[in-house]
Amino acid sequence: MIPKLLILLLIVLVVTPYANAVPLSDKTGLKFTLPVKTDGHSFIVEATGNLDVTNLDFDKEQKSITLFVQSSLENNSLEISFPNTLIGGDYTILLDNDEFIAEIQTGSSVTFVTMDFSGTGKHKIEIFGTTYLDFFEIRDVVDFDISDGYVDDIEGNQSTNSLIFTLFEPGDDGKLSVQLSDDVITPFDDGSFIVLIDDVESDYIIENDNIIINFDSNSQQITLIGTYVVPEFYEIAPLVLATSFIGLIILKKYKKLFV
Repeated sequence: MIPKLLILLLIVLVVTPYANAVPLSDKTGLKFTLPVKTDGHSFIVEATGNLDVTNLDFDKEQKSITLFVQSSLENNSLEISFPNTLIGGDYTILLDNDEFIAEIQTGSSVTFVTMDFSGTGKHKIEIFGTTYLDFFEIRDVVDFDISDGYVDDIEGNQSTNSLIFTLFEPGDDGKLSVQLSDDVITPFDDGSFIVLIDDVESDYIIENDNIIINFDSNSQQITLIGTYVVPEFYEIAPLVLATSFIGLIILKKYKKLFV
């Protein structure tokens, strides 16, 4: 009697499906890290899903990220994350050239796009934004002019209240003119600044709210020191990252994860 009961139990276990059972392949997430380089900046786009991401295209003119994917499953899930500074604003999503309603969650620095769709084979996913490279660079707010040379980089250092100009191909008759503005750098109480050329204090003149600094072909770096300098993005990045981290914790509670 007992052997018959065991056989009957085994038959029931084999032929009765589990409720809400999902094949392992359907719930396993493959993570793809995709670098994007544009206009001298580097970004990372990440994609996690139960399919294969074969390629990524970025078009700065269209403000778009395009993913080419290949799926062997009928039911597909994909999560895409990218920095808001790469593309931002209002998003439009296309799946195989048709508009697609995706779940979009935007934090202070990262946007998540979650998509569930059907169909095996190849698919094209396009994400369009309305902004491109939307972030602050100190070079954008410093009004300067240079002759007999080029400015390769400008750095704002809040710890020393200084603007640092890195020169490229300087000539013997070089002249750097920087328009003075309290929004960028402020002088000492007597209205003066300190100017260093390659860490050696140098002379300057002020004419019509412009500070003029002469340099020669041996000059590599000019430092303008005052009592305040506008902060550059990287100096406030720890606060931005901390805010983003808190935001991501909140977002993760509400979005689908692949494990």
